[in-house]
Amino acid sequence: MFRLGELTSFEPIVEGIENSNYFISITEHGERTEYVLTIIEQLGLDDLPFFNQILQHLFFYGLPVPTPKQTLDGMTTTLFCGKPTLLFPKLDGVHLEQVEEAHCRSIGKALGDIHVTLATQDWCRANPYSPEWMDATLQEVAAKISKDDLAMLNRISNVYEAAQELNLPKGIVHGDLFRDNVLFDANELTGILDFFNACNDFLVQDIAITINDWCREDAISISPTLRAALIEGYSEKRTLTEIELEHLPAFQTFSAARFALTRLTSGDPDDYLKDPHEFLDLTRALSNQEDR
Repeated sequence: MFRLGELTSFEPIVEGIENSNYFISITEHGERTEYVLTIIEQLGLDDLPFFNQILQHLFFYGLPVPTPKQTLDGMTTTLFCGKPTLLFPKLDGVHLEQVEEAHCRSIGKALGDIHVTLATQDWCRANPYSPEWMDATLQEVAAKISKDDLAMLNRISNVYEAAQELNLPKGIVHGDLFRDNVLFDANELTGILDFFNACNDFLVQDIAITINDWCREDAISISPTLRAALIEGYSEKRTLTEIELEHLPAFQTFSAARFALTRLTSGDPDDYLKDPHEFLDLTRALSNQEDR
């Protein structure tokens, strides 16, 4: 479909819980090129133009994102085994294990760049992790968690629903800017990946999601130094409003609760694809901080 050469090798990418990804090596005229093949497991073919438009727009403005290759008939999305499938060039760099201030400043700046660059576009996708989703998911996973955690998450869900009425800036967000979706080569940010959770939401929610993964000093603590560095980097591109800064801690709690719930639905207690207790513990710690 792409006429790019002969398949040399393929290797599953084990990170991630929503799509199936493979490293693909292709050889043509004696030259070997690396790609990433993404098989979309949960979204339909009609959903993908939103994500492809985002990637092409960000790439056009110089952000380090992969853009899907086009097939011979000019399509960026094809079907493989009956599922929507995209082929991306493999970007240089690795996922960070140890995060320092400079990295947080870089990812904050990149996130600000994403928000500012996409602010001119009116593409729309509803937030799949709405208060209604949270309520429904809580009912689904209630038997998997303790009564105390269930009560905590119900309280957070109610506050999250009330927060939808806040007058906060909205726009297109990445929605999943974890370390395993970002590549660095030494201290240079070389790739921002996996926009398949992108949607229209409060911009501060995107910042909160990013802080919760990038700024940890241990399992249940956010480093004030790393958090400040990320916000400083973000502010180079877009200034946070006073009301956003005021409500950022609450949105960090909403974010932690969301990822606890998505992980609780990723399998049964004996075979979760990712451990939900990491985010249950963080949710508990952030919620306690807000109560003090």
